[in-house]
Amino acid sequence: MPSVALRNVHVKYQLLSVRDYNLKNRLVQTARRKFHDPVVIDALRSIDLNIAEGSRVGLVGANGSGKSTLLSVMAGLLPPTCGTVRVQGRVLALLGGSAAGLDQEASGRDNIVSMGVQLGESPRAMRGRIEDIAQFSGLGERIVHPVYSYSSGMQARLRFSILTSLRPDVLLLDEGIGTADAEFTSRANRRLNEFMSSAGILVLASHGDALLQEQCTDAVWLDAGVVSSQGSVDSVLADYRGSFAAAER
Repeated sequence: MPSVALRNVHVKYQLLSVRDYNLKNRLVQTARRKFHDPVVIDALRSIDLNIAEGSRVGLVGANGSGKSTLLSVMAGLLPPTCGTVRVQGRVLALLGGSAAGLDQEASGRDNIVSMGVQLGESPRAMRGRIEDIAQFSGLGERIVHPVYSYSSGMQARLRFSILTSLRPDVLLLDEGIGTADAEFTSRANRRLNEFMSSAGILVLASHGDALLQEQCTDAVWLDAGVVSSQGSVDSVLADYRGSFAAAER
């Protein structure tokens, strides 16, 4: 049974100043035993979340509020500075750009197999999907050509078609998946809706109210790494949008 549980999760980043990136300055500082105090960023603070099977959770907040960091923690890509993260089930985290994960030197066919394997699927299962993916993506016979010979739109369609052929228990999405061109959009939207609906758990970070209201039942508003509001999508969006009006007064 898929589930996600976070307990008192903190994530801190230590930033170097521009001076610290300069080798000469670093050597001088070392010789003089004089160092600048590091700048520490609290990306996430005291995060407690329980997400059960069947949940559809939207993450809202301004850029830099911690949404992508939280998804990375849930995906196991970023260990928390402190706290515990427990995720049950097969996780699929789609956090990159429209061509992320594609091997430019390999063919589209080989990318189908290798990307699926990287995301936990078997080579045999992915080989069985090659024809369907080639047809849905519109690549057809180009599927045997190297990816570097594809346009950016073709690469986006290939990646989208591969990813949405999978069936994860826990689906983590950052702003959805790029589909590149208008001709592909209507088919892609239908498939994306089916893809999100099939997941045992969906956590979706987005700035689009309509997408969140369509796909999610609950939401979490992150503000400077802290949970500011949690509850139904409509109530959390109202709190979040209301904060803009309050700031303008």
